[in-house]
Amino acid sequence: MVDFHMHSIFSDGTDNIEELLLKTKDLSYFSITDHDTIEAYEYIIKNGLDKPNYIPGVELSTRDNGDSVHILFYNYDSNCNTLKEVIKEIDDNRKKRLEERINILKDNYDIKFEKEDLDYLYSLNNPTKPNIAKILVKNNYSISVDEAIKVFLYHKLTTKKVESEYVLDKLKNEKGILILAHPLGGIGEVRIDRDKFVDRLNRFINHGLKGLECIYSLYDKEEQDYLLNLAKENNLIISGGSDYHGKNKKVSIGELSKDNNTNYLAINLMEYIKR
Repeated sequence: MVDFHMHSIFSDGTDNIEELLLKTKDLSYFSITDHDTIEAYEYIIKNGLDKPNYIPGVELSTRDNGDSVHILFYNYDSNCNTLKEVIKEIDDNRKKRLEERINILKDNYDIKFEKEDLDYLYSLNNPTKPNIAKILVKNNYSISVDEAIKVFLYHKLTTKKVESEYVLDKLKNEKGILILAHPLGGIGEVRIDRDKFVDRLNRFINHGLKGLECIYSLYDKEEQDYLLNLAKENNLIISGGSDYHGKNKKVSIGELSKDNNTNYLAINLMEYIKR
C-alpha cells in the first residue's frame, strides 16, 4: 500500500511530522506534500527521521483559466533555486490573498478577527482557507471547517494564483517529477468538465507535465479507469494519494478510492523515482 499525497501542520494538516511518520509505518512508500512548502522534508532531514520509504513532495497551488489547479512535485532537489523561487512567488501571492479574505470577512459579514488570530495567520508561512476556517469555527461563526469554507471563503479574489503553465515551465527542466493532483477535482471542489480537462491535460503535457494522480480518495472505479486510460494513452506516470489532512478532512491515510476499488498495482511513480 502506498500514499503519495498527505499534509502536515506545515500547511493545512493537523498532524505533526512524528505523528504522520507513525501513521505511515505500514506503507510501502509515502510522501508528505504540504502546500507550497518543503518544510516537512527539511524537518525530517534535520531531525534524522528520513526513512527508505519516504519520498520528498510538495503540492504547488496554481490556476488555469480561472480554476484552482494543484501540481505535485516529487523527488525534487531541496537546494533547487528555481523551486525556491516558485515557492516564494506562490507564498507572497497567498499572503496577499489572505489579506483580501480578511477584508471580505470584515466588509461582507462584519467578521473582525482579534489581534491574536490575525497574528497567528500572518505568522504562517503558508496560510490557507482551512487555517482561516478553523478560526471562524473557534469564534462560533460556523460549526465546521468545511461549512466555514463553503459559506465564507469561496469568493473570487482580485489577487490571482500563479499560472499553472508558468510553474510547469519553470520546473520542467529541474530534477523532479511533475504530477497533476486530483485531475477531475479535489476535496471540496466541483468536478471539472471532461472535455475541459482533456484540453488542460494536452496543454500541460506540452509544458512539462509527466503524470496524473489517477488513484485518489474521492474517485470511484469509473473515474480511476478513465484517468488510467488517459495516462496510458499519453505515456504518463501514474500516482495515487489520499489527500489526508488529519482532522481537517474526512479521509484516512492509505484511503485511495471512494468505493474501495483502489488499483494500487496501477501506481508506477516509484518505478520512475528509482531510475
